Amino acid sequence: MVEWTEFERTTIQDIFSKMNYDVVGQQSLARCLIVYPWTQRYFGNFGNLYNAAAIMGNPMVAAHGKVVLHGLDRAVKNMDNIKKKIQTSGVSVSTQ
Repeated sequence: MVEWTEFERTTIQDIFSKMNYDVVGQQSLARCLIVYPWTQRYFGNFGNLYNAAAIMGNPMVAAHGKVVLHGLDRAVKNMDNIKKKIQTSGVSVSTQ
């Protein structure tokens, strides 16, 4: 288990409080899919992921990126018990 200092906790919470999830979520997931193309296999039902422009403009990528950031936001709000919070929230992440 990670023991957060007050400075670390405050810094992380401050970053997340200023983040625009609609923009950052879409951009971060899109960049992941572009830079690490093998990750696209987990998103086969997202439609056109054939090139960077298609990925950046894909509405399913944008929506899922936002969902991922909201999951991270839940973790940030429960920094002392992240594992339990994620398990009880019904979050499912592929382990394959």
